[in-house]
Amino acid sequence: MPSQLALQLCLCFIAWLFYRDYRRGDRVSLALWIPLLWLFILGSRPISAWFGFGSSAETNADPLEGSPFDALFFLMLIMAGALVLASRPVNWEAIYRNNHWLIFFFLYLGISVLWSDYPLVSFKRWIKDLGNIVMVLIVLSDSDPIRAAKILLARCCYLLVPLSVLLIKYFPVLGRYYDRWNGSIYYCGMTTDKNILGMTLFVCCLSLIWILFELMGKRIKLTILLKNLLLLFLMGMAAWLLQQAHSSTATACTFLGALVLLALRFAPIRRHFWVYGGAVIGSVLFVQVAFNLSDVIARTLGRDMTLTGRTDIWTIAIHEGPNPLIGAGFYSFWLGNRVAKLSEGYHYLLNEAHNGYLETYLNSGLIGVFLLLALFVSAGKRLKREAMTGEPFATFRLACFLAILPYGFTESIFNRLTLVWFLFLLVITDYPRKYSVPPPAIRSKILQPGRVLNSR
Repeated sequence: MPSQLALQLCLCFIAWLFYRDYRRGDRVSLALWIPLLWLFILGSRPISAWFGFGSSAETNADPLEGSPFDALFFLMLIMAGALVLASRPVNWEAIYRNNHWLIFFFLYLGISVLWSDYPLVSFKRWIKDLGNIVMVLIVLSDSDPIRAAKILLARCCYLLVPLSVLLIKYFPVLGRYYDRWNGSIYYCGMTTDKNILGMTLFVCCLSLIWILFELMGKRIKLTILLKNLLLLFLMGMAAWLLQQAHSSTATACTFLGALVLLALRFAPIRRHFWVYGGAVIGSVLFVQVAFNLSDVIARTLGRDMTLTGRTDIWTIAIHEGPNPLIGAGFYSFWLGNRVAKLSEGYHYLLNEAHNGYLETYLNSGLIGVFLLLALFVSAGKRLKREAMTGEPFATFRLACFLAILPYGFTESIFNRLTLVWFLFLLVITDYPRKYSVPPPAIRSKILQPGRVLNSR
């Protein structure tokens, strides 16, 4: 098929998906287009790359300067989002009361800008990270936040999945790249790197599985059946892309998230969640000791025990680590002369530790790691409690949370402009929702074993 014809068919397919949602009544606030545009950029490439200006990541530009065009674009989106929140009756008191560990974590990251070797660069990156919070609050402060989240994630899939297939199949100059040393081919789709493509597909796959599970619980009608087929078609494309990306972390964590999402659909598992979870963890530990499971999994996923050289990067980064208590300052470790020193022996410049927990330590020290872990514990308890009701969005949030935690062991996903970090903030941020505090009569039914609160 000619590439131009494929492009036209792909765009028509995407337009049809949006049009069908519109005809079905999936109309939400126009403000939701702001986070959708934000997610499109996070899940693809910098806006400067799409308009041909080039970004510091793709040119020889100074990484300390970055792209002014990208910076201006992100600032405009953040300001637009702030105006939306200012026009809404946002319950700021409840946000602070329910998310104090998240607020403490971000405040400390902002303070850590002060001891960065490049405070201006660090501050600009912190402002961009705050932009994720702004976009999340736009979704959660919607009149129907669950529906808004579902539509936002679905539309993100509508855009990123078909277009990634299109670029890989028909526009290889954009959708593929080659290793400069051995000539190996890698697929990046709408993104700039196979690992980033894996992150994008991880979010898209879990979102599509969640939406499919919800549709399966409704009465079968022709329109619902047609939408199921469309989502299954998108899911098939996402699965094919995941296989092409060869991102072992994304594949394994997607499988884990889908497994948790499926398990939480059953009331007995929800009631004894920690028992089943402990049994699974205990079984894995036993198999690891008896049969060296980690080596088997690594070979199955086509990786070695160094996780494609990641362990070597971890070693040199720890030896070069700054102040162990406070770190190098927010998002500042991989800047300046330190990068050249750490990159000796590599045919490229290192720019991350490929481990979100180690990256937090390098940039924010032990204090940052403690606040991050405290955030995990606080959010995990709340998400588990809410998921026990069986409410679909609550189970989706817990599944994403449990899948993202191991993702951080091989990729620097925390406090980054990636879809995985946005999804993490979306699922852990506690904002008052109608289903969170139901009327007493309904609440008594929810707490009965085996009862499931109907999704809206």
